[in-house]
Amino acid sequence: MLVFVATLLVTLSTLGVAERGMKGVIGDQEYTLLSGAASFLDDRIAARVTQVEALASSIPPQLRTDWSALRPLLAEQVRLWGADQFLNIVVFDNDGDMRLSLRALRVPPDFSARGTDYFDRVVETRRSMISAPRRSRLTGEHIVVFSAPLLDASGRVLGVLAASVDLQHSGFLRQIGTLKPGRTGYLFVMTQQGVIIDHPDESRLFQHIGMTPGGNRGTEMALGGFEGWVETPSKDGTDAIYAYKRLRTTGWILAARYPTDEAFAPMHAMRQNAFFSAVGLALAAGLLAWVLVFQLLSPLQALRDNVAAIRDDGADIEVLRDGRRDEIGELGRAFHALMAERERAESARAASEKRLRLITDNLPVLISYIDRDYRFHFGNATFEKWFGVAPPQLIGMDLAGLLGEEAAGDVAPHLEQSFAGKSVTHEIGIPLRGEPRILQATYIPDLRPDGGVAGVYALVHDTTHVKEVEEQLLQLARVDTLTGIANRRMFGEALQHALDRMRRSGKPLALAYLDIDYFKKINDTWGHGVGDEVLKEFARRLTLGVRATDTPARLSGDEFVVILEEIGSREEAERIAAKIVAAMRVPFHTSAGPVQASTSVGIALSQPGQTQEQLLAAADSALYAAKGKGRDGYAFFEERAGQGR
Repeated sequence: MLVFVATLLVTLSTLGVAERGMKGVIGDQEYTLLSGAASFLDDRIAARVTQVEALASSIPPQLRTDWSALRPLLAEQVRLWGADQFLNIVVFDNDGDMRLSLRALRVPPDFSARGTDYFDRVVETRRSMISAPRRSRLTGEHIVVFSAPLLDASGRVLGVLAASVDLQHSGFLRQIGTLKPGRTGYLFVMTQQGVIIDHPDESRLFQHIGMTPGGNRGTEMALGGFEGWVETPSKDGTDAIYAYKRLRTTGWILAARYPTDEAFAPMHAMRQNAFFSAVGLALAAGLLAWVLVFQLLSPLQALRDNVAAIRDDGADIEVLRDGRRDEIGELGRAFHALMAERERAESARAASEKRLRLITDNLPVLISYIDRDYRFHFGNATFEKWFGVAPPQLIGMDLAGLLGEEAAGDVAPHLEQSFAGKSVTHEIGIPLRGEPRILQATYIPDLRPDGGVAGVYALVHDTTHVKEVEEQLLQLARVDTLTGIANRRMFGEALQHALDRMRRSGKPLALAYLDIDYFKKINDTWGHGVGDEVLKEFARRLTLGVRATDTPARLSGDEFVVILEEIGSREEAERIAAKIVAAMRVPFHTSAGPVQASTSVGIALSQPGQTQEQLLAAADSALYAAKGKGRDGYAFFEERAGQGR
């Protein structure tokens, strides 16, 4: 029974430690996968907004109120995009009345876009947006609307261009379903208010998450602002690992569900196999011990018979001497048999520990146990792969001896929290065999029955590749893919930082707003491929024509801006603008031959207390003034006149 209990406890406790560590690894992997899916959705939504915004801005001014002439232009653009991009494209006038629909619809006589977020907010802000998910009043389909303003030359809203996407049938959101965790796990999307807008179970679409029976603690946390992963019972009572991530473009919540039984199926099977192996081994050892006990008791029985013969039959005491001599030899052999039995038990336990060691040594993570003196009592084979220290050498080594004084000092505060009874997770950057790596460590306190902490279980895995992928995705989201310079998002961040630096240093900055004169004519004459070549060469010349401290960016289409920091005077800004204008007069060498082009530039100096929107509007106004002077030149924004001169 002792062999049975000891083997079982060692097996189950060691497997329990491995399961707790694996749970953290699986949860972190699921959240990392979800973060990638969220980034994909954000890029997809941003691309749609850019499409609609670019379409609205590309409509010639004379067609922005000529609804019948506008239809062929929109139809041709939709054909180029593909029929699966948008469900329908509708144009509303500035009163909210529908003037144009590419899809034949039966419109109610009282139909108006007034009162909707996709119309009112665009008219109010004069900027493009994405609406909240809604049921279409015209088709009854669940949609989301991308809308952009149609502006005249003075910036007045003439109408609103609205493009709708079918959420349920177009596959706009369901393409991320291929990233689902495991075999039965799935991803779903809900709004910040808890309305489900994408789910594998279509019966739950556009229902509030709280309308279904039961409760989910993780979803309640996510609606309250939580991001990360948590293990919690599902509404059907089964345990699952849930991960949550908010989309930066819409605030929607992307969630993933991974059933715990499926996630830990291999570990459960391994635990079951280890349990039955331990039971069988212990029973076999017990049976063998039972037989040996009877064999070992034979000499004692003979001694008992001799004692009984002396007591009852009057036998000579001499028989004890012979019996004693025989008994001593038998006891020696008995001790030898007992020691052999003990070695068999130790061998069985060592085999069990070997299986557990095999498991930990083949995991691509560091698994160790650290005492309160920061010394290792256990370490798996991954330490040798990462640090060149074999597990036997690791035993007794302190933290500084493995990581160095500086890295050990960075880790110590987190270990102290774990020694205080808290589970702690943190990241640290250290070199491994000459290469910088980013490691994520999780510390789990080993609690004694009295509540004290005997030591800490440490689980460390390498997240360098994940961090590199995240950085690459972030960089791609900030750079214009065609020209290689900053995009609108990066420009907004750079302008805000530049304004902050200007307020601290007192040195003014200027903003140049420019576009390519008659760029539509270039596209119409030579084709969009040549137009793209002109855009790339334009961006290259723009970058070469400004200072190293300046920031050029492409907003959309043929619209570019340059942030000119620490401008000493208006004359300096004008010299830069004149240099840019002159550089663009040189013919552009394209695959179709030389193409003549020019640019118009509007310049605005920043004013105290001015926001980036106001500064951009001033530069835009100066650009219109430059166009009014005949293009191929620049104009400066004048505060009193409100226009370039």
